[in-house]
Amino acid sequence: MRNSLATFVILSGRITVPVVARADTIDLSQAVLAGGAGSIGGGSKIKFDAQVTGESATFTLPSIPGGQYAIQVTGHKDASSSYFQFLIDADGSGPGGFVQLGENLNFGSGFATLTLPTFTDLGATDFLRIVNGGTGNTAGQITGLSLSPVPGAIVGTGLPALLIACGGLIVLARQRQQRI
Repeated sequence: MRNSLATFVILSGRITVPVVARADTIDLSQAVLAGGAGSIGGGSKIKFDAQVTGESATFTLPSIPGGQYAIQVTGHKDASSSYFQFLIDADGSGPGGFVQLGENLNFGSGFATLTLPTFTDLGATDFLRIVNGGTGNTAGQITGLSLSPVPGAIVGTGLPALLIACGGLIVLARQRQQRI
Protein backbone atom coordinates (compact mmCIF):
# COMPACT_ATOMS: atom_id res chain seq x y z
CA MET A 1 0.00 0.00 0.00
CA ARG A 2 2.79 2.42 0.85
CA ASN A 3 4.41 1.78 -2.52
CA SER A 4 1.24 2.71 -4.41
CA LEU A 5 0.81 5.93 -2.39
CA ALA A 6 4.47 6.89 -2.92
CA THR A 7 4.22 6.11 -6.64
CA PHE A 8 1.07 8.22 -6.94
CA VAL A 9 2.65 11.21 -5.17
CA ILE A 10 5.81 10.99 -7.29
CA LEU A 11 3.87 10.74 -10.55
CA SER A 12 1.59 13.63 -9.53
CA GLY A 13 4.65 15.78 -8.87
CA ARG A 14 6.19 14.89 -12.21
CA ILE A 15 3.05 15.90 -14.06
CA THR A 16 3.12 19.42 -12.62
CA VAL A 17 6.82 20.23 -13.01
CA PRO A 18 7.12 23.11 -15.51
CA VAL A 19 9.50 22.91 -18.44
CA VAL A 20 12.33 25.44 -18.24
CA ALA A 21 12.88 27.25 -21.52
CA ARG A 22 16.45 27.99 -22.50
CA ALA A 23 17.48 31.10 -24.38
CA ASP A 24 19.69 30.92 -27.45
CA THR A 25 22.23 33.73 -27.72
CA ILE A 26 22.45 35.11 -31.24
CA ASP A 27 25.95 35.86 -32.53
CA LEU A 28 25.95 39.57 -33.43
CA SER A 29 28.90 39.12 -35.79
CA GLN A 30 26.63 37.08 -38.09
CA ALA A 31 24.32 40.04 -38.84
CA VAL A 32 23.95 41.30 -42.39
CA LEU A 33 24.57 45.05 -42.00
CA ALA A 34 23.17 47.66 -44.40
CA GLY A 35 22.82 51.42 -44.80
CA GLY A 36 26.01 52.23 -42.90
CA ALA A 37 25.52 50.13 -39.74
CA GLY A 38 28.80 48.63 -38.61
CA SER A 39 30.31 46.31 -36.05
CA ILE A 40 32.67 47.23 -33.22
CA GLY A 41 34.37 45.34 -30.43
CA GLY A 42 35.59 42.60 -32.75
CA GLY A 43 32.05 41.97 -33.96
CA SER A 44 30.57 41.73 -30.46
CA LYS A 45 28.51 44.94 -30.88
CA ILE A 46 26.57 46.60 -33.69
CA LYS A 47 26.76 50.38 -33.99
CA PHE A 48 24.31 52.72 -35.63
CA ASP A 49 25.54 56.19 -36.59
CA ALA A 50 24.20 59.52 -35.39
CA GLN A 51 21.86 61.44 -37.71
CA VAL A 52 21.50 58.50 -40.12
CA THR A 53 18.14 56.76 -40.45
CA GLY A 54 17.58 53.43 -42.12
CA GLU A 55 20.74 51.66 -41.02
CA SER A 56 19.88 48.02 -40.38
CA ALA A 57 21.13 44.71 -39.08
CA THR A 58 19.39 41.51 -40.21
CA PHE A 59 19.74 38.20 -38.37
CA THR A 60 18.84 34.65 -39.35
CA LEU A 61 17.20 32.96 -36.37
CA PRO A 62 16.88 29.26 -35.56
CA SER A 63 13.41 28.02 -36.38
CA ILE A 64 10.89 25.50 -35.08
CA PRO A 65 7.66 26.04 -37.06
CA GLY A 66 4.63 26.53 -34.85
CA GLY A 67 6.69 27.49 -31.80
CA GLN A 68 6.24 30.78 -29.97
CA TYR A 69 9.31 32.88 -29.23
CA ALA A 70 10.35 36.04 -27.41
CA ILE A 71 13.42 38.08 -28.29
CA GLN A 72 15.50 39.97 -25.73
CA VAL A 73 17.65 42.83 -27.05
CA THR A 74 20.28 44.72 -25.07
CA GLY A 75 21.41 48.09 -26.36
CA HIS A 76 21.22 51.85 -25.95
CA LYS A 77 20.26 55.14 -27.61
CA ASP A 78 21.22 58.47 -26.10
CA ALA A 79 18.30 60.66 -27.15
CA SER A 80 14.62 60.47 -26.29
CA SER A 81 13.65 61.11 -29.90
CA SER A 82 15.70 58.17 -31.20
CA TYR A 83 14.34 54.68 -31.52
CA PHE A 84 14.80 51.28 -33.11
CA GLN A 85 12.29 49.34 -35.14
CA PHE A 86 12.28 45.56 -34.69
CA LEU A 87 10.87 43.63 -37.62
CA ILE A 88 10.32 39.88 -37.92
CA ASP A 89 9.85 37.74 -41.00
CA ALA A 90 8.42 34.63 -39.33
CA ASP A 91 7.78 32.71 -42.54
CA GLY A 92 11.30 33.11 -43.90
CA SER A 93 11.40 33.59 -47.62
CA GLY A 94 7.63 33.02 -47.83
CA PRO A 95 5.10 35.61 -48.98
CA GLY A 96 4.59 37.26 -45.58
CA GLY A 97 7.59 39.60 -45.50
CA PHE A 98 8.70 41.66 -42.50
CA VAL A 99 6.22 42.91 -39.89
CA GLN A 100 7.00 45.15 -36.94
CA LEU A 101 7.21 43.59 -33.47
CA GLY A 102 5.48 46.04 -31.17
CA GLU A 103 6.11 49.75 -31.34
CA ASN A 104 9.20 51.79 -32.08
CA LEU A 105 11.38 51.26 -29.01
CA ASN A 106 13.87 53.49 -27.27
CA PHE A 107 16.47 52.04 -24.90
CA GLY A 108 17.00 55.40 -23.24
CA SER A 109 20.35 56.57 -21.87
CA GLY A 110 22.66 53.80 -20.79
CA PHE A 111 22.25 50.15 -21.61
CA ALA A 112 18.96 48.33 -21.12
CA THR A 113 17.45 44.99 -22.09
CA LEU A 114 14.05 44.97 -23.78
CA THR A 115 11.82 41.96 -24.36
CA LEU A 116 9.99 42.23 -27.67
CA PRO A 117 6.42 40.93 -28.11
CA THR A 118 6.20 37.19 -28.79
CA PHE A 119 5.77 35.84 -32.29
CA THR A 120 4.81 32.49 -33.76
CA ASP A 121 7.37 30.88 -36.05
CA LEU A 122 5.67 30.15 -39.38
CA GLY A 123 8.55 29.07 -41.58
CA ALA A 124 11.72 27.05 -41.84
CA THR A 125 13.91 30.15 -41.35
CA ASP A 126 13.10 33.35 -39.50
CA PHE A 127 14.68 36.75 -39.99
CA LEU A 128 14.92 39.60 -37.47
CA ARG A 129 15.77 43.08 -38.72
CA ILE A 130 16.73 45.97 -36.45
CA VAL A 131 16.42 49.39 -38.08
CA ASN A 132 17.74 52.70 -36.75
CA GLY A 133 15.10 55.42 -37.08
CA GLY A 134 13.56 58.56 -35.67
CA THR A 135 14.36 62.23 -35.62
CA GLY A 136 17.36 63.64 -33.83
CA ASN A 137 19.09 60.27 -33.90
CA THR A 138 22.17 59.85 -31.84
CA ALA A 139 24.49 56.92 -32.07
CA GLY A 140 23.14 53.63 -30.76
CA GLN A 141 24.44 50.13 -30.16
CA ILE A 142 23.10 46.62 -29.91
CA THR A 143 25.22 44.59 -27.51
CA GLY A 144 23.16 41.45 -26.98
CA LEU A 145 20.40 39.43 -28.63
CA SER A 146 18.76 36.22 -27.45
CA LEU A 147 15.80 34.11 -28.54
CA SER A 148 13.69 32.19 -26.00
CA PRO A 149 10.90 29.71 -26.67
CA VAL A 150 7.71 30.66 -24.84
CA PRO A 151 6.40 27.58 -23.05
CA GLY A 152 2.83 26.69 -23.91
CA ALA A 153 0.29 25.15 -21.61
CA ILE A 154 1.66 22.01 -19.99
CA VAL A 155 -0.76 19.10 -19.88
CA GLY A 156 -1.49 18.01 -16.34
CA THR A 157 -1.02 21.36 -14.62
CA GLY A 158 -3.48 23.73 -13.06
CA LEU A 159 -6.75 23.15 -11.25
CA PRO A 160 -7.82 19.95 -13.11
CA ALA A 161 -4.55 18.22 -12.18
CA LEU A 162 -4.89 19.35 -8.58
CA LEU A 163 -8.45 17.97 -8.40
CA ILE A 164 -7.36 14.64 -9.90
CA ALA A 165 -4.43 14.41 -7.48
CA CYS A 166 -6.70 15.16 -4.48
CA GLY A 167 -9.27 12.63 -5.70
CA GLY A 168 -6.55 10.00 -6.05
CA LEU A 169 -5.33 10.65 -2.52
CA ILE A 170 -8.89 10.31 -1.16
CA VAL A 171 -9.34 6.99 -2.98
CA LEU A 172 -6.03 5.70 -1.60
CA ALA A 173 -6.96 6.82 1.93
CA ARG A 174 -10.34 5.02 1.71
CA GLN A 175 -8.66 1.85 0.47
CA ARG A 176 -6.26 2.02 3.37
CA GLN A 177 -9.11 2.50 5.89
CA GLN A 178 -10.99 -0.50 4.48
CA ARG A 179 -7.94 -2.73 4.96
CA ILE A 180 -7.46 -1.70 8.59
